Amino acid sequence: MKDYKVIHTDKNFDVIEVNGQVGLKAKSMSVAILPFSTDDNGMIDKIGFLREYNPFRQGDYSMTVITGTVESEEEDLYETVVRELKEEGGIEIPKGETGRIVYVGNLYPSKDSDRIYPSFCVDVTHLEVGEPSGDGSKKEELSEFRMIPVNDGMNTDEALPNAIFLRLFNYTYSRIAENVQSQGTSEN
Repeated sequence: MKDYKVIHTDKNFDVIEVNGQVGLKAKSMSVAILPFSTDDNGMIDKIGFLREYNPFRQGDYSMTVITGTVESEEEDLYETVVRELKEEGGIEIPKGETGRIVYVGNLYPSKDSDRIYPSFCVDVTHLEVGEPSGDGSKKEELSEFRMIPVNDGMNTDEALPNAIFLRLFNYTYSRIAENVQSQGTSEN
């Protein structure tokens, strides 16, 4: 990054100035997670949203995806996804079923920050949505997770859920197209 001046610092971010513009410089890595389920035809029917306490939004809440910080140098991104899904969504991925987790790429949530979210979609079809275990923070105590119909979820004004869903849609569509193509090839 270019030379910058630190205006303010805390444990998660530095508020910096670069060439007269103010922005955030992240100090930690976080993941973004969009749980989804499919119907009997394999079509995405529900996506998981967190009604998260956020004093920066009108009404003090935002409808967004699960996010979580990698807590140690030993924890990999998949372990963070599994932990955060349980903490914030109350969903436990069975041992050996990490194939449910699909990495859909990195996303910048804001042009005013260098923070990148490695983003994941998790197929939670036929898994129980239980009580979130939480991390003990007031923010998580005030938040609520739920699986909602795709159409309802796409009404959020938060960019991260919409961007991740588009990547999930592209991934799903590509797999369907591959299956159709391979079936056509095997019939010839």
